Amino acid sequence: MLENTETPRSSHLRTAPFQDDWVATIAETIGCEASLAPFQLPGAAVYQFTVEGEGGRPSALVTLWPSLRRVDAIGSGAAVVFTRVASVQLVDGVEMVFRRETGEYLVVAKGGRIVVRS
Repeated sequence: MLENTETPRSSHLRTAPFQDDWVATIAETIGCEASLAPFQLPGAAVYQFTVEGEGGRPSALVTLWPSLRRVDAIGSGAAVVFTRVASVQLVDGVEMVFRRETGEYLVVAKGGRIVVRS
């Protein structure tokens, strides 16, 4: 009989406001680093990060527009513009869930998986 010697991995779940001062934390949730996008809004910052997929290749591009409460997620076969974001749930090392107050959500997971429920 084989014995499971692995320690169960516990994910740390946090809820964060969708604001400029949380952008770095949001990206770091799935091992990414956010930077200013090559385009900006007058008087407001826009951020981007690339999510790596298999073999370290880019799998998704995420653009965060905190001042507009908007997230753009572009991946293989999907381009999502998600507006009216109220908060973000962060599951360390797994995914980030951008939520609207009305219950709809956008998931961006490690590896570049994108899921929308609306």
